[in-house]
Amino acid sequence: MSSSRSRRLALVALVILVSAIVPTGGAVARTGPFGLGLDLWLHALAYAVLEATVLAAIVGSPDASLPTGALSIPATLPVVTAYGLVIEGVQLLVPYRHASVADALANAVGAGVMLVGWFLYVHLR
Repeated sequence: MSSSRSRRLALVALVILVSAIVPTGGAVARTGPFGLGLDLWLHALAYAVLEATVLAAIVGSPDASLPTGALSIPATLPVVTAYGLVIEGVQLLVPYRHASVADALANAVGAGVMLVGWFLYVHLR
C-alpha cells in the first residue's frame, strides 16, 4: 500500500472517529429517506466511503483488475464493520453520545453495499 493511500485511509478513519465523539445536537435526529433516521443514512454513507477507501488502498483504483491480493478484498467488510463496532464502543465512554445497534448495522450495510457495488463494477465493466 502506497503512503498516499495509507494517508487517505487514515484520514477517513480519523474523520469518522472525530465525528463519532463530537456533539451533534439535534440535526441528525431528523427523519431521512424511507422514514429512516438521518443519522442512519449518515452512518451508512460514512462507512461506504471508508469501505471504498480501504478497497482503493488494497486494489489501487476501482479501474484496476483484482490483484493477487483479491482474497483479502472480502475481508475488508468484517474489518470495516469491526471498526464501526469499536467506534460504537468509544461512544459508550462519551457522556453526550450513545452507542446503538442500529448505528452499527447501518455501518455494516453501508460498507456491504459499497463492497457489492465494487465487485459488480469490477466484474461487469
